[in-house]
Amino acid sequence: MIGHLRAGNAGRLTARALGVSAALLLMAGCGSRAATDGAGSGGGPGDGAGPAWTEVGPSDVTAVRLTDDGRALAVEFPVSAGAPDCARGAKGVVDTVENGTVYVRVTYESRSADTRSGCVGSEPGSTTVPLPGPIGEQKVFINTSYVFTAKGAVPPALRRCGPRGCDPEPTGCTPSSYEQAMADADSPKHSMWDLVGCDGSWLALDISYPTGPVCGEAGPDCQSHGRTARWYFRAKPEGWSVIATAASTDGCASVRRVEPRFPAAVCAPPTPSATATRPAPSAAATRP
Repeated sequence: MIGHLRAGNAGRLTARALGVSAALLLMAGCGSRAATDGAGSGGGPGDGAGPAWTEVGPSDVTAVRLTDDGRALAVEFPVSAGAPDCARGAKGVVDTVENGTVYVRVTYESRSADTRSGCVGSEPGSTTVPLPGPIGEQKVFINTSYVFTAKGAVPPALRRCGPRGCDPEPTGCTPSSYEQAMADADSPKHSMWDLVGCDGSWLALDISYPTGPVCGEAGPDCQSHGRTARWYFRAKPEGWSVIATAASTDGCASVRRVEPRFPAAVCAPPTPSATATRPAPSAAATRP
């Protein structure tokens, strides 16, 4: 009798244990599904989680304009695309206003950092940034990289400023203009220029490049040697633009093959121009 009672109790315990195990398995299945649903779509089969969201800044800012009431900026920029749910939560805020500049931060959430996402393309995105007051002639500096201004723009759009700033000096025969030409030639640090000829539309510079050991500033312990090349430029609205380069003794031969209109008075002046040697401009970025 006792043996039968023990056997009966064991059977009931076994049945109870099986029931608990089944309940735990069911709960585990529900929990896994909730985690997958909560993370969003895009994960591989059985991953239990979708690609992660990461807050990022846009790779570019393509346009900025004032809203109709003038109280906010409409900012346009590319966002991640290429699969469902690649981008969300675009937003923009004004961090501070100082020294005639409105500093704006624009971000959105992206899944492109997750290799499972398939978000390898881009599409247009936008957000609206409330302003603390009228823009006037203040500059708008977005994500410490993109500068816009209403000055000289066609309302309601703002004008994007170039690498020479929002109000660059007109292209011409001036030392600052020659330094811009050197920047367009991508001259290395410590390069020097000598003017060959300039008429406001065409420019020729002899640019000397330091060569030798990499040891910082030239000095007794760093004997460097220079190599000089002649660079030819055409004036454009945004500044001097490189046409060709050749040996410093080339004269007009090389540039005339590329641009027959280049004037001989600039590429091979009859008498040496009054030269002024200057270092290349610093490539360090500064706040506007």
